[in-house]
Amino acid sequence: MKWCTYPLVLILMLSLASIPAAANVTPLSVLTDLEYLLYGDEQEGSLISRVAKMEQHIYGDEQSGAIMVRIDRMQQYLQSTISDQGSLMLRLNMAEWGFLAKINSSEPLLTRLTGMEMALLGEEQSGPIKERTESLMTMIWGTASLDVQPVQLREESLVRIRMLTSVDSGTNEVGDIVRYRVVDDVMVDGRIVIPAGLEAQGRVTEVVSAGRLGRDGRLVIDFGHLTTIDGQRVSIEISERATEKNTSLELAAGASMAGVLLLGPIGLVSGYFIRGRDVEIPATTEFYVETSRALRTSGLLLRPASY
Repeated sequence: MKWCTYPLVLILMLSLASIPAAANVTPLSVLTDLEYLLYGDEQEGSLISRVAKMEQHIYGDEQSGAIMVRIDRMQQYLQSTISDQGSLMLRLNMAEWGFLAKINSSEPLLTRLTGMEMALLGEEQSGPIKERTESLMTMIWGTASLDVQPVQLREESLVRIRMLTSVDSGTNEVGDIVRYRVVDDVMVDGRIVIPAGLEAQGRVTEVVSAGRLGRDGRLVIDFGHLTTIDGQRVSIEISERATEKNTSLELAAGASMAGVLLLGPIGLVSGYFIRGRDVEIPATTEFYVETSRALRTSGLLLRPASY
């Protein structure tokens, strides 16, 4: 009897392989993470009842199988980065990008779906989440099928961004939010990984105003991260490749990216210094940043998967 249980144990262990590692990964902790992802908070009731409730909302009926297999099945549908047809997160990213020209990855998936339905149809729709999402995709893109393949986003991939917030070493303070938008699609093997129009934000981490004795003003910006089309996060910075591209770009009158001092491996923070007399970088200024690490992610072709 003991030997018969080994294959089942192996299956259950493998079913959790795609779920992010945590200090204590249990079916309950994984389910709770999925509830936050879908609803925005933890649901009430027993483990079995909570799994059944989520399955009803996603598929329209309760699913079969061992409890961990059922939880993994929902995780694959909600956020998998290896699905051929794309996860719910990727589909909502595509719908928002196609209709609103932005991706709002900070809200729960169900809130985003309802918001898209309200914007497009004027009211929340009924039925399983899977059907509602496919209907939304068909209305916006003309198909519910996505041509998605895994690709490798290289470290130091260049990303052209446009500032949406002006910054000035004479007026900004530490903690100020700096908003920006991706200008061009970031492509890998002809597939979109980070879409143009994606908005993100960083923050000011250090400010020194220009002094009376000729002291240069200084402003340090941490650009934070960008969200890939399948919902993964990748940190960005200005390092060697971005600096080379930026040396000929004029930031403002009397200032250019040639005056930027890098904070590389020996620096204190990820960002850059703007040197000069409280030089302002106005909104609409465009320049390059780069990804700080390699990432296995989804690449999308804008055509039906059966094309």
